[in-house]
Amino acid sequence: MPALATQLQHETGQPALGTHASDDGGIVLLRHCFEASEGEMGHPDQLRLGLALAGGGRLHQRTTLGRLQARWRPGQFNLVLPGDAGSYASPAVNLLGIAIDTRLHPQVAQRLAPLATRLHEDPVIAAVLQALWASAQADACLPGFLQQGSAVLLHRLGQLAGQTPAPSPVSAPLSAHRLRQLEEYIDAHRADALDVVALAAAVGMEVSAFGRALRAATGQSPYVFLTRRRMHWAAGALLQGRAVTEVALAAGYANPSKFSAAFRRVMGCAPSLWGRESR
Repeated sequence: MPALATQLQHETGQPALGTHASDDGGIVLLRHCFEASEGEMGHPDQLRLGLALAGGGRLHQRTTLGRLQARWRPGQFNLVLPGDAGSYASPAVNLLGIAIDTRLHPQVAQRLAPLATRLHEDPVIAAVLQALWASAQADACLPGFLQQGSAVLLHRLGQLAGQTPAPSPVSAPLSAHRLRQLEEYIDAHRADALDVVALAAAVGMEVSAFGRALRAATGQSPYVFLTRRRMHWAAGALLQGRAVTEVALAAGYANPSKFSAAFRRVMGCAPSLWGRESR
């Protein structure tokens, strides 16, 4: 399980009703019935948004951005921004939430600060969260669905904060030299749990600039590029007669079913059929 998902599971104190994480571990959907609690809050890199589905009551927060004292009702969401440390006292609440590693969005805390000291009710936020959850529960997710969904949520939060979204900076494409570096790094660490931070570091770039440059050069996000590179290697390994489970582990997938789903998305058929039909 990705580190962020493991952390959230630990914080709940008991098994959650369900979690779904993006493949790079940077986004986690969570459904849980929280008991009334109080304690310390805040994380340097994570944005957390929680939509109350049932329960609720008086919520108290005292953080670096200010104080929040309000009755939390079903249909309202609470937003905790990265770096906003402090203390809280929360009622029992049945919650659908999302946690986003904001290292890919370095300006998010500054833009959304006006939203941190009150509760909110917005049909767009609620609909996007519920659509993401329903898709994940039905195993009907397209590649990158959590990344796209989180981008919609951040865009909408910016609108609610009264911000006009800045145009995306135009980036120069990743150079051919850096693209080769990236491919060589992925090949050398194929079995490792790679994420966008590691990929950016491999070519000596800051995370968000790397993502934009890679997309400008290839039309692909870092996760899609990584997955396609691994799956094309896996296709060759399967043609050599290696077992699907062996290839899955060598390609960085501890779960063969997740490997099979990724292989099917990229290559168009199940890995077992690929090897059999080719032979």
